Amino acid sequence: MLKKITFLAVLAFMSYSCQSNDDFENLNTQNFEFSVDTHDLTGISSRNTETACYSTPLIAGQYYDAGRIDVEIVNESGTDYVYITYITNADWIIKLTHLYAGDRDGIPETKKGNPKPGVFEKRMDYEANVISDFEVEYKIPASAFEACFSIAAHAEVAKLDDKGNIIQQETGWGKGDNFEGNSWAMLFDFCKSDCSTEVDIDK
Repeated sequence: MLKKITFLAVLAFMSYSCQSNDDFENLNTQNFEFSVDTHDLTGISSRNTETACYSTPLIAGQYYDAGRIDVEIVNESGTDYVYITYITNADWIIKLTHLYAGDRDGIPETKKGNPKPGVFEKRMDYEANVISDFEVEYKIPASAFEACFSIAAHAEVAKLDDKGNIIQQETGWGKGDNFEGNSWAMLFDFCKSDCSTEVDIDK
């Protein structure tokens, strides 16, 4: 099912509200409006992420390896798309994501140099595929980017015990370089040339 949804500065994939221990400043999000085409593909088999040409760990709570962020370029019926996929380990689930992909100077930040993940999506319409509690992918036309660009992949994740109960909640970031502020938030760079061969999918 395809749903066209307009959000005000937050993309939440499950009904969820949490408080994190971030040092990010409170945001006034009234003026930021964006739209995301959300495909609810829960229960559908994951697309083959082994073809990713770049991968970095998804770090939760600054110290925990909760999964990874994969990046790849896929050609679909003659058009190239950049797929950015959040994938958690078996004992972590994704509760919420915010993604920025584009020019480094365009990342919304506070005056202190900390990122504003709640308004990342205000600059571009993204298509998000919810594969499962463990996987969320963003699909963006490759033509939207320069040859190299920055990615800040933020998430709220929860750890489960063997009975499926939430026992820990953390903020997560795709591993990379730290922002200039006093938080542990991170970003990483990706170049289209990192994908030496593109995946072809005919639709």
